[in-house]
Amino acid sequence: MISQVDMRARLWICPFCLQRNGLPPHYKDISQDAIPPELHPSSTTIEYRLARPAPSPPIFVFVVDTCQEEDSLKALKDSIIMSLSLLPPHALVGLITYGTMVGPRVESFEKCSCSMQAQVHEIGYTECAKSYVFRGSKDYSAKQVQEMLGLMAAGLRPAMQPQAGRAPPPMGPASRFLLPVQQCEFQFTNALEQLQKDPWPVASDKRSLRCTGVALSVAVGLLETSYQNAGARIMLFTGGPATEGPGMVVGPELKEPIRSHHDIERDNIKYYKKALKVRDHV
Repeated sequence: MISQVDMRARLWICPFCLQRNGLPPHYKDISQDAIPPELHPSSTTIEYRLARPAPSPPIFVFVVDTCQEEDSLKALKDSIIMSLSLLPPHALVGLITYGTMVGPRVESFEKCSCSMQAQVHEIGYTECAKSYVFRGSKDYSAKQVQEMLGLMAAGLRPAMQPQAGRAPPPMGPASRFLLPVQQCEFQFTNALEQLQKDPWPVASDKRSLRCTGVALSVAVGLLETSYQNAGARIMLFTGGPATEGPGMVVGPELKEPIRSHHDIERDNIKYYKKALKVRDHV
């Protein structure tokens, strides 16, 4: 949607909340005959060049739900692989997946059982496919995620003193999980191509188990450690509602309907408050 601009009053109106806001000072001389490029109807895309370089490259963390139909998952993988070619070569990318069954070569922090698991793929490891697994029913703080993934710098780890005379690595320990596209495109693409539909059977009267809240919490913990106050985007691709762990919005039983707007208005919602708290925290 495009905002409305009042040339005479020097205001622009938000199309969502209809709030009136003042235009920036450098717009003081605009008129119907003198419109800046970003307000011209034919300008669909505007790119701004910063006066100084950004402190960090753009960061994209892809969070993929594997409890999807085969054709849907395949189309998603193809789209993500194609999107890599559209990103700047220096942009950092990472991959997190979640599903009921866990694939080979994992470093697990919880005993693997038939419950939801979120996996952080170590795309910086080139010998074979490697990922770290988090239990989908458990609530993890950002600090716990950082400690489990080994993201805390040597001088910041509990009971460890800084090592004098040793410079930190160029990108820190997060470079195992977040790498420039030009450096990790092969590993990233290979990890995506190996993703398969979650093989755990789902009964006809059940929903797939999805720990969306845990997967997002892990993504946030990964970014908070290494790139604080930097521009990053967590891109979630899910095939259904969260049905397990923190942030769940409906149970796995299909006989339990998902809440509607009327339920929210009447405060007749079983998981809403807890889910809202998790979303606000993330």
